[in-house]
Amino acid sequence: MEDDDLQRPYSVCTRDYLKEKMNKQINDISEIFCVSNSDATVLLMKLRWNSQLLSERLCQENKKLLSESGLKPVVTDTKKDLSDSSCDEFYEFFDDVNDDDDVKTSTPFCSHKFSTTYWSKYLEKNFFSVKKTLATISCPHQDCGAAVGRDTIEKLTVKDKDRYDEYILRSYLGKRKRQIKQCPAQGCSYFIEFPRSVDAEEYGLNVVCLCGHTFCWRCRLESHGPVTCKNASDWLSRDLEKLSKSLSVSWIEANRKPCPHCLSPVEIGLGSLDSKFESCAYCSGSFCWECMQSEESHKTESGSYDGDCLESETEEDPPEVDTSCLDRWEASEVSLVEAKSELQAFEESNSTKEEEYVKVTREGLMLIVQCRQFLKWSCVYEHIHLEHEASKKEFLRFLQDYASTLVQSFSETLKEETRKALSEPTSFEEVTCYRGNISAVTSSIGNYFYNFSKALRDGLDVVEVKHYDDFSPCWLCDRCTYANTWLHKACQMCCDESAVEKPK
Repeated sequence: MEDDDLQRPYSVCTRDYLKEKMNKQINDISEIFCVSNSDATVLLMKLRWNSQLLSERLCQENKKLLSESGLKPVVTDTKKDLSDSSCDEFYEFFDDVNDDDDVKTSTPFCSHKFSTTYWSKYLEKNFFSVKKTLATISCPHQDCGAAVGRDTIEKLTVKDKDRYDEYILRSYLGKRKRQIKQCPAQGCSYFIEFPRSVDAEEYGLNVVCLCGHTFCWRCRLESHGPVTCKNASDWLSRDLEKLSKSLSVSWIEANRKPCPHCLSPVEIGLGSLDSKFESCAYCSGSFCWECMQSEESHKTESGSYDGDCLESETEEDPPEVDTSCLDRWEASEVSLVEAKSELQAFEESNSTKEEEYVKVTREGLMLIVQCRQFLKWSCVYEHIHLEHEASKKEFLRFLQDYASTLVQSFSETLKEETRKALSEPTSFEEVTCYRGNISAVTSSIGNYFYNFSKALRDGLDVVEVKHYDDFSPCWLCDRCTYANTWLHKACQMCCDESAVEKPK
């Protein structure tokens, strides 16, 4: 086990690994209580994979549990003629069944025989294709409670066997959904497993998959620190679209005006760059796009049309929509996509290499992805919490810009060092030096973002100022109104004893 695995409260595993754990649990029950693997599977599904409860019930009420689970022979009516016990009357559910050449099969606990084709359609319709996993698969006969286990499935087609295995695994994972979840990244087949149930806080718990995708364990959205799961969900489902629409409406209001001649909407700026006059596409009338008056009203005594605009009463401009948050979100998204692309390209070109510098570089690229993701979601924090707190908003943007500069510098350093390591022969001392340098920078950036995240969770309390509508690249002290730069968390005037007038 690697050092990194010791620090993580979870492990990344494959589907095959989970199947092995599931089969081990089945085998343990089978060996201890001397039941077949097929019956052990049915019993575990019946009791939701609770081995302790199953063990207690098998010891205390064995026959009752086996009967409830459909693992006892079904008592049939002795007066009924069983010379032909195949249940052809139930084929009406599937009109397209053609079973003339099929071998008919029943469970070990009843005599209701069905063709292989019918079994396949019955299992697919009622179990395999149904989202909800049922505790028991029973015989197709409506009055029969005999359990359908692996011993029956083994007599069917290969496809049915594979689908049954997936169904059993789905049941196993469904019971452990608080400990095991599949990575939500498209095309990823890895699972994340916690040794015990995890109650993630409202800010979620960030998980890093081997595919490079980082997501929130609680809501399975991408990692959205420093905002809560609800904030992230509201932003993606409501606020983001609302801001985009507001931006579109604001642009239309600012760039489209009614023609003064026919009142048809005209998009401003489509005319010549050398002229301030626009021509309406509907009535061909010409007007000035600055004052929205006709071209004739600008005619001078000399006959030219270069006169000053006429003063006119204009409606008040609609309130401006602050789209800077949306702009930063989109820019951060571009940077995040670029960082993910670089990580994926590195993985594809070095997937078979196990050198030390490959591991260090991979860790560095994954850190860049996580930092870019945090910066993107810090824009949502600004939109939700700092809409009316101008000073804190300016401070947050200062932190964002500084953090972005750090990440970009680290990215360039990592590229250069990686290029040298891949193109030139490296000795053990050089690899050790490379690892030390990159690890030091990685630790420094990690510490910065840790403190950055903590400051946001504390509500940026380091900025002890009131709300100012007209803000600049500095913050004003509430006590003396001195303008301090964002590099100083305490007022440089009030904290300077020589600047404070002592009472006489």
